[in-house]
Amino acid sequence: MNEVVLNELPDNWEWTKLGNVVTKIIGGGTPAKNKPQYWEGDIPWLTVKDMRSRRPADAVDHISEKAVEESSTNIIPEDTVIIATRIGLGKVIRVPYKAAINQDLKALVVPTEIDKGYLEYWFVSKANYLESIGSGTTVKGIRLEQVRDLDFPLAPPEQQKRIVAKIDELFSHIDAGIEALKKAKQLLKQYRQSVLKAAVTGELTKEWREANKDKLEPASELLEKIEIARNAWIEKETAKDNSEAKRLKNKLTKHEFEELDSSSVPEGWESVSLTKLCLLVVDCHNKTAPYVESGIPLIRTSNIRDGVIKFKEKMKFVNQETYEYWSRRCPPEPGDILFTREAPMGESAIIPENTKVCMGQRMMLLRVILDLVDVEYLHIALMEPLFQKRVQGFKVGVGVPHLRVGDVEKAVVALPPFIEQKEIVRVASDRLDAITRLENELDQK
Repeated sequence: MNEVVLNELPDNWEWTKLGNVVTKIIGGGTPAKNKPQYWEGDIPWLTVKDMRSRRPADAVDHISEKAVEESSTNIIPEDTVIIATRIGLGKVIRVPYKAAINQDLKALVVPTEIDKGYLEYWFVSKANYLESIGSGTTVKGIRLEQVRDLDFPLAPPEQQKRIVAKIDELFSHIDAGIEALKKAKQLLKQYRQSVLKAAVTGELTKEWREANKDKLEPASELLEKIEIARNAWIEKETAKDNSEAKRLKNKLTKHEFEELDSSSVPEGWESVSLTKLCLLVVDCHNKTAPYVESGIPLIRTSNIRDGVIKFKEKMKFVNQETYEYWSRRCPPEPGDILFTREAPMGESAIIPENTKVCMGQRMMLLRVILDLVDVEYLHIALMEPLFQKRVQGFKVGVGVPHLRVGDVEKAVVALPPFIEQKEIVRVASDRLDAITRLENELDQK
């Protein structure tokens, strides 16, 4: 398939077929996967997954000389233009080292009068067209005849070099801009971490606390109120034969936890485990729920990122029957915190108002007594970097690291007096919201 209209070219340029420009096209192959000796060498073996940048520093996989000798792969000279003819149509790279390639890539060897940079940038400009002419049901590819038949604007050698130099200059400005954006995002991330840390160490409200010290009820008294309210709830629910209340009563009698370093907790604050702080800390039914086309959102660990529930990212749904069974220990309510134990560990989010959700596998639910604990303060404490570091220390498992339910229950946070929790949330939220706005603006640039 050829483009129908060819644009008029400058003087001394001409349209030709790529096959007339390229002196040789080298293909590749995959050494047998069942022969470990093939995959123990130091020769870079490139595939489409290595084409994330135009100058990959190294290949993901490496093979041996024997693999090259006994398979259909080939060693490609350094600084050769390599294109994808299957899966990643339109991708092109040049690497500063010799490398082998697999069957989805093709190396284009050109004579000295063709500037490799010119050929490379031309391929970059043809990415959308190459994608459009690809064929195949599941994976799109193009044939070598189609590659050779591509219309190529052949410029005089000196002009090729000038074009490449100008594009390099423009790309360097773009790269510098991208690098500046990355640095700005990193600085915002660091500032976010600083705000969270200052919030739970008392630094954020240090002056406010000094000015209001006569009004502050010590957190130790707050803990006593939480205990009284929890015990009242346990007795009431136990009378209703609530199995979760019975479990909680038993759990509290055996509960042990490590205290925070007293130097990191301001006077009047307390270090407290999640079990002691919350009314309920409940883990999810430990199986994959059966999905339906639409219904009640099933919040899985992949749906919680950066402190919020991502409702639009690969959301799964369950029906009412599944919801009732999966939520039998504790139906999630708006204002509850969802906490992930695996993939990733330690992410958390507050269930929004007027929202009905079902907890997925490897999730936990934290419910506080709202008159005694500000749920937004607890959420800040869960996202804070030192808490995250402590939680990472609990992880178990080699293949997929995860947190055990008991370790989450005994995880400790710093608890301020109730009105100081409110002040921390007010001040921290203003700063965190400003950071989020700046991050969103940078993402749009």
